[in-house]
Amino acid sequence: MDWLNRASCKDLDNNIFINPNRKKYDDRTIWNANITCKNCPVNLDCLTYALDNDLEYGLYALPERVRRRIRKKVDRVDYLKKSYKTLAVMEPKFDKKGKLVNKRCLRCNRFVKGFSKDNSNWGGFNHICISCYLETKDKKRIDKLLDRDKASQSMPVFDSYGKLVSKKCTKCWKRQSLNDFSNRPAGIGGKTSWCKSCTRDNLKKWLAQKNK
Repeated sequence: MDWLNRASCKDLDNNIFINPNRKKYDDRTIWNANITCKNCPVNLDCLTYALDNDLEYGLYALPERVRRRIRKKVDRVDYLKKSYKTLAVMEPKFDKKGKLVNKRCLRCNRFVKGFSKDNSNWGGFNHICISCYLETKDKKRIDKLLDRDKASQSMPVFDSYGKLVSKKCTKCWKRQSLNDFSNRPAGIGGKTSWCKSCTRDNLKKWLAQKNK
């Protein structure tokens, strides 16, 4: 396996990736292990090795809870890219000692403190907050959020009262304020996914094609 010599983790403590409990590592260190895999030039080789050899534990480019969904996927490169986009959405914050302060819940899209430990998931924590977990009746569906129920890429920010402050337009990918989006009750923060500018531009293009 020549690709091992090009792996980003070759000079790191392998226990960060394969230790079953990782109790001696702080939250930031465990999270950085995920980032190491994301930026690794041979993460596809690593993932393929884990799947071909049916390795159940160890990061191997993706956490177990995420990787177990890829067995039936044909395009592994595309799956890696989509999974790493989900990783970027969480935006965890740590204190000086490396302990997790908060991160974005993939269910309610808010930055919260309460997450249960889960060493088979991103950064060693569950991907949805405890409140969302308790409110979800279908517990089996929770684990499918990273697969079928795609996490929002808009990365919204709310104030202390739960009101939307800003989010990324999923068309131009620019972060914009609340007033730059049209109202949509079913949307995150009660707003559309595309900003007003992108919506107008898209409408103009559609009308131009229709009138040809």
